[in-house]
Amino acid sequence: MKKWISVVLALAMVLSMASYAFADEAKIGNLGAGIYSDKDDFNTYIASAIVSKAAGLVNITNVDSGANNQATQNDQVDAWIAKGADVIALSVVDTAAAEGLIQKCVNANNLPVVFFNKVITDADIINAYDRVYQVTSTTGSYGADIEAKIMVDAWQTGTFDKNGDGKMQVLMLRGDANHTATEPRANGVYDTLTAAGVNYDILADDYGDWDTTTAKEKMDSWISKFGDEVEFIVCANDAMALGALQSIQAAGYNEEGSASAKYIPIVGIDALPSVLDLIDTGAIYASVLQDSATQGWLVDQIAYNMVNNLDVKTGIDLEGMNIQYDETTKTFMVPYAAIGKDNLADAVAAYQ
Repeated sequence: MKKWISVVLALAMVLSMASYAFADEAKIGNLGAGIYSDKDDFNTYIASAIVSKAAGLVNITNVDSGANNQATQNDQVDAWIAKGADVIALSVVDTAAAEGLIQKCVNANNLPVVFFNKVITDADIINAYDRVYQVTSTTGSYGADIEAKIMVDAWQTGTFDKNGDGKMQVLMLRGDANHTATEPRANGVYDTLTAAGVNYDILADDYGDWDTTTAKEKMDSWISKFGDEVEFIVCANDAMALGALQSIQAAGYNEEGSASAKYIPIVGIDALPSVLDLIDTGAIYASVLQDSATQGWLVDQIAYNMVNNLDVKTGIDLEGMNIQYDETTKTFMVPYAAIGKDNLADAVAAYQ
């Protein structure tokens, strides 16, 4: 009996030592990370999340901006590799550059790569290298179907048909022409309105480049031309919604929020902290939450998994977190959610 107990204790000790050895071998790798532009507010929130969620997963002090210049981002990747990065994470400036960026990492002793925010849709490029994965919000219309559903529900109340013609008069601000979400978001709005049986006229539709200043400049021209004809302003992100609001308020609209005598509902995407109080007052009608915190954490967790040669889904509760995974493009997708006055707390919690 004593011999048997000794054997069991010895085996337990060996297993315990093996367990500690495995834990000691887990590597906290150095992450070189970059966003395509710090003018895209949502990208800056992902950058903040990558840094704030990094503890115990990766070592990172900051996330660099490519300043919307692919050559700049290429140089940044070269610098991270030279400084000993173990994994690279990028919101790539130009998705066409993805193959070359992957090759840089292959040449640097097969470094893992995580693309985020902008999806590389060419599955052949993504699947040619086994150490690359992607993180984004749910694709398809990139939240525009939810944005348009907000418009449909508002329109069906009968409140916003100013001229009583049964048609929604719309101004559309798109993102920048090179972003993978730009055209799907615009098309998603139009397709959803059509599918819901809403008749609409597009008074103007142009690129606002995700930027508040650019959006304001576009809207200054449009509001002076169309004025009271405008019944909805739809923006592909909240930064442009803020620019649109600045413009129309200067023209006398939405000055008292939803209580304004002259009012035009504005809808956006991202539900950024900077718009939540404006949604509360009604100055901006609604937005669609894009979960930057979860995306930033996913970048770190996937980086950790690849650095440690673990299954890429380790530590990620797909079902419990309602995260979709696309095998074709190796993409983890975080869902969107409509945000209005009645559920502002959901957006507040996401940014905390």
